[in-house]
Amino acid sequence: MSAHRECPARPSKLDPVRSLLRRVVWQINAIRHRDPLSPAVFVRLFGARRRRSWDPTVRPRRIVVLRSDEIGDTTTSLALFAAIREHWPEATVHFVLKPGPATMFHATPTVDRVIEWTPVTEGSALKRQILTARQALRRFGLRGYDLAILPRWDFDDTPVRYLAVASRARSVVGFAPVPEREPVWFGPQDQLLTDVIWRGTTPHLTVGQLRRVAEYLGLPWREHRLPAIGTGLFDDADLRAATEKADLGDTPGIVVGLGIGARDAKRQWPVEDLAEVMQRLAAERQVAVQILGGGVDTERAQQLVALLRDRGIPAVDLAGKLSLSESAAAISRCDLFIGNDSGLQHISSSLEVPTVVVTCHPATGSAWSDNAPERFGPWSKRSALLQPARPADGCTEECIAREAHCIRAVRPDEVTEAVEGLLREPVA
Repeated sequence: MSAHRECPARPSKLDPVRSLLRRVVWQINAIRHRDPLSPAVFVRLFGARRRRSWDPTVRPRRIVVLRSDEIGDTTTSLALFAAIREHWPEATVHFVLKPGPATMFHATPTVDRVIEWTPVTEGSALKRQILTARQALRRFGLRGYDLAILPRWDFDDTPVRYLAVASRARSVVGFAPVPEREPVWFGPQDQLLTDVIWRGTTPHLTVGQLRRVAEYLGLPWREHRLPAIGTGLFDDADLRAATEKADLGDTPGIVVGLGIGARDAKRQWPVEDLAEVMQRLAAERQVAVQILGGGVDTERAQQLVALLRDRGIPAVDLAGKLSLSESAAAISRCDLFIGNDSGLQHISSSLEVPTVVVTCHPATGSAWSDNAPERFGPWSKRSALLQPARPADGCTEECIAREAHCIRAVRPDEVTEAVEGLLREPVA
């Protein structure tokens, strides 16, 4: 019997592709098992060649501001942009931020270009560093900046400082990192900055922290500006859309915006209490209501509309029907805004609309909490804050519930009194 002899397989046209894919997979696996580049090495590889500490006497030509925050903190950046534009009117200013909040800044006159950025959060540390550097190259090119500003005061779990370095900025200014709360692979983050601003021992409102950044850079600061800085969040088209969707017509009396949403359910004051406040206000004057929120707030918005209409108060449900810029335009039409600790209350503050905020954070709670009004409260010239005097059962330094809990201690009569006080204040 003759031995069986196998014929060699014919070469396939796909072999080069398969070989390339194998090499790519091998490289990815190799990266996963490597340690990240140290911040110092990353700076040498991807940073500007001639980095230097910031000199306040310099007039930068190109500036980039980078934020990894959500709607509320991002909105406060308008105050910093106003200071930058006032002091350096000829500078080109770019703003890097997440895609969601980025939609608000399409009409902002103090920003020349809005750059959307999605942080790389998967893969090995080295992979994230390399992909962040690639993101920087795609978004910024090779020209670089004279100054990169990182205004976030709190800890940051995104590689935004690496992105700032890879923007090839000669000076990178930001607050001192918080190593105990940031990913271990970040390494000594202060090496990524040319200038480290001391975080301090006392928490301030987000806008107050921006003032510290401005003063470090040598910028003049004004607490309240006219026209209000928030008008840069929308244009005429946004205002027309918000007006048409609200369809309030020539409704007499005052227009009240109710911001019913918040990131966590524990921050949401019950709609029944809001309805009671509006009933008390309507007893003294004519009132029309705009209900504002996101798509996740539609059910609560419908409940509130029903409660208000049962009381004879005209109300329009705009929850989930407006873009962020249109929401800003809608709030600009309000004589008063009442809301939770959310992005909308920051938009209201930026528009200098009289703002009343109800927070779940107890007065005896920690000022360092992510819910603390000492850090995230309203900042318009005419504003009021209502909070529980003490934590409810089960909570101590802050509200830890998943549903409305501590916040229920704030009563409608307290909010009504605060609202009436603001409405009696003369307009400056």
